[in-house]
Amino acid sequence: MDEILKRLESLHPKIIDLKLDRVERLLKKLGNPERSLPPVIHVAGTNGKGSTIAMIKAGLQSRGLKTHAYTSPHLVRFNERIELGGKRITEDDLKKVLSECENANNSQPITFFEITTCAAFLAFSRKTADYTLLEVGLGGEFDATNVIENPTISIITSISFDHKEYLGNSIRKIAKAKAGIIKKNTPTIISDQSAIVRKILEKKCIEKKSDVIWASDKFSVSNSRKSITLKQRDRIIEFPFPNLIGKHQIRNAMTAISALIQLDIPENYICKGLNSTYWPARLQKIEKGNLFDLIIDYNIKNELWIDGGHNEDASIQLKKSMSFINKKNLHIIYGSLKNKDHISFLKNLTVIASSLCVVEIETQPSSLPKKTALVAAKAAGWKTTYPALDIRDAIKHICSANNSRDTQISILICGSLYLAGEVLKENGVGI
Repeated sequence: MDEILKRLESLHPKIIDLKLDRVERLLKKLGNPERSLPPVIHVAGTNGKGSTIAMIKAGLQSRGLKTHAYTSPHLVRFNERIELGGKRITEDDLKKVLSECENANNSQPITFFEITTCAAFLAFSRKTADYTLLEVGLGGEFDATNVIENPTISIITSISFDHKEYLGNSIRKIAKAKAGIIKKNTPTIISDQSAIVRKILEKKCIEKKSDVIWASDKFSVSNSRKSITLKQRDRIIEFPFPNLIGKHQIRNAMTAISALIQLDIPENYICKGLNSTYWPARLQKIEKGNLFDLIIDYNIKNELWIDGGHNEDASIQLKKSMSFINKKNLHIIYGSLKNKDHISFLKNLTVIASSLCVVEIETQPSSLPKKTALVAAKAAGWKTTYPALDIRDAIKHICSANNSRDTQISILICGSLYLAGEVLKENGVGI
């Protein structure tokens, strides 16, 4: 499997131009499998796409419906990206569709995401299911997934700054790119947005004659009851907080609930889905495995958390969600890619944690060097920093330096989904 994935990566164009020509060419050679998919729920946004899909999927499956799902990136193994009927694609099935796409492409330039998206469509077209959940990879308008012409629902989660090198360096340009998934006469469900973004998305919905559902406008939240309440005509419907940690997940749950209601899923199945949702590396508390054993070897009460958020908005949500831990007892291990806004990300975390270890992501050539990370950390206001050899060295350093045998501490590993993947692999417990 690794060999074929490497060959597909080698087809990458020298210059990435965001357009759909390469995907459309390959799909035509494959017989246009994208036209034979179960009804599509198409999800774009900067943050929250995967979590929202996970909640929708759980709700649909609680109702007994079969779902295909395409998400990215993967954490440990590539087949995490493609689910057929609710189960991860097998190695044999994955190898088969990847080989078919490779042969049909005939060595023509194409991005890795584009050709693997075609493989996912090919796999989906051959297995029956009730719905296809499709996550945008980059942007929206010219994303490989946007060859889908008539989705059942379009969903746009929270939009903020990310991928500026491709989508533009203004929030307006980024919002316009993501608005590209809004389709004619297809309802669009939109999460909470800034005033500027809301105006841009609303204008696009009017142009496309798309009925817009503003998810955050429909609900109220009770922290004491841990519930999300919907007032619907003469009824009040109460949904539980999702089984995902973090205040931002309540916002994502509102979007998922709105989608499930649009699909006529009864409220008891929606509640059941919210209670059972699982989505790893999104503020996940690690409670078993090799790294867990390492940290509790110092103190059985020590805690280990991981999060794959990598942009400024993600760090703001982390700041809100992790503030329940005393600052002196929380310590950060950070690793990222070169093209991210490191200073803004790290600055938000100075408020909630007392020390920072920086690591490089071993499997990523574009990993941020530790020296650069330390410079960014200093600019962000960090006083106590340490360049670690690897994750294990960072954990040992934090536990030793903070007398964790006598004092309970918490460690948050964050900055990249690629780093989160490495952590899960090193931890040795399946995701």
